[in-house]
Amino acid sequence: MKKIALLIVVVACIIIGIFPVNVKAQDSTAYTIQKIPSGNEIVETSSFFDLLLEANQKKTIQVLVRNTSSREITVKNQIFTAFTNENGEIDYTRNPPEFDRSLKTKMSDIAQVKASDILAVIPVGQERVVSADIQVPADVSSGVILGSWHFQEEKPAEEEESASQGVRVNSHYAYSLAIKITIDKEASKPTLNLLGITTGMVNYRKAFLAQLQNETPALLTRVKIEGRVTKKGEFDTLYEHTFERADFAPNSNFNFPVFLGEDQIKAGEYTYRIRAVTQDIKEGFTGQSWEWNQDFTVLPQEAAQVNSSSINDGMPPTPSLMDYLKQYWWIAGIAVSMLIFFFILLFKRRKKDEEDENEKIRKEAIKLFNEMAELERK
Repeated sequence: MKKIALLIVVVACIIIGIFPVNVKAQDSTAYTIQKIPSGNEIVETSSFFDLLLEANQKKTIQVLVRNTSSREITVKNQIFTAFTNENGEIDYTRNPPEFDRSLKTKMSDIAQVKASDILAVIPVGQERVVSADIQVPADVSSGVILGSWHFQEEKPAEEEESASQGVRVNSHYAYSLAIKITIDKEASKPTLNLLGITTGMVNYRKAFLAQLQNETPALLTRVKIEGRVTKKGEFDTLYEHTFERADFAPNSNFNFPVFLGEDQIKAGEYTYRIRAVTQDIKEGFTGQSWEWNQDFTVLPQEAAQVNSSSINDGMPPTPSLMDYLKQYWWIAGIAVSMLIFFFILLFKRRKKDEEDENEKIRKEAIKLFNEMAELERK
């Protein structure tokens, strides 16, 4: 039984070793950040930078970074330009893959972290002030420029080593502190445009995509969007989708999706019907609405390409044996261990049966020999 137990442990270890183990650290936050009031702020007590600046103005802003961990840390910080992501949310955590064509002044261009502060090393229990310089262009237009000051803890060397060995430790922390710069004044009225219709995927789900653009240098929030797709010249709804709330960064766009579920995209002519209304609380914004009915054509090669790339086309690819092993590795481990245990028991049972049979033959032979000996004596 000891040998059987050892074999089970060995097999289980081999199976587990095939697949990486994801470990999530449960440590407390390694550091905190705090805005240092800098003046020129519309609301001085706000948690983010809400600056009112003029063309050609220079401004330095600062943040206090405090190490609350039990080790020395390095915090990388940089400036990003805010944009509207595919979920209809304002994203402050990175620069967009592509800037909207209406965006003339980017936060990441006019605000720069001081070179000596980009990688801020902070000893245990200490704090450090980091700075960023803003240079407003002379030809800047009125309105809002939106971005963020992003802080990301650099991985310690031991975590990098762990990751290289297949163990991923997620113990670094990130913060995004919004920076809003208003030049002169905010826009008095929003402008929302429909730039075009395409087909594509959102999180590997097939969709008809309407590219909606906030052309205004202002935040446009609390926008309810309703979209439906019909055959061209018809009014029966084929597919529909509603966003209860979308928030647009200034001068940004995103693709509003109408999903097809498990249906495949078919080549043909369609009409995309969209209605959007905002309850943004800014004066001149509340109740503004837009409607579009735009015809578009899906070509056969376009439909085929999207259908072949999606995971919800009604004909998912047949999972391979390795796919099942990756998902149910623990079941496979138990099954292999049980098979080994079963074969060991079977082997021992057969060996015992053979020993019993040999013993039976031996006893019968001895009995026969004794009977013959007894006859000879008589």
